[in-house]
Amino acid sequence: MPACACWVAASFLPWYESTMSETAAKLSVSIPHELAKAVRRRVGPRGLSGFVAKAISHELEREQLGSFLDELEESAGAVSKKEISRARKAWPKR
Repeated sequence: MPACACWVAASFLPWYESTMSETAAKLSVSIPHELAKAVRRRVGPRGLSGFVAKAISHELEREQLGSFLDELEESAGAVSKKEISRARKAWPKR
């Protein structure tokens, strides 16, 4: 298994699931009023912390994936436009 594959497997363990059994840290954040109303409608009065923890975990995973893709491009070269076109045809947006 290539070294980068091990790194991906180890780094993509969901942060949310592995840390929710730990002591929680209290944070204070400011978000636009309309966004706050929308999330409260979505999760109800008791689901905000879990929703935010999942969202943060998701974003951290996306950033890790971006770093991995940069590393992969550096070591293997850029994906050609032809290959990108072929992939888009094989996996159209839903």
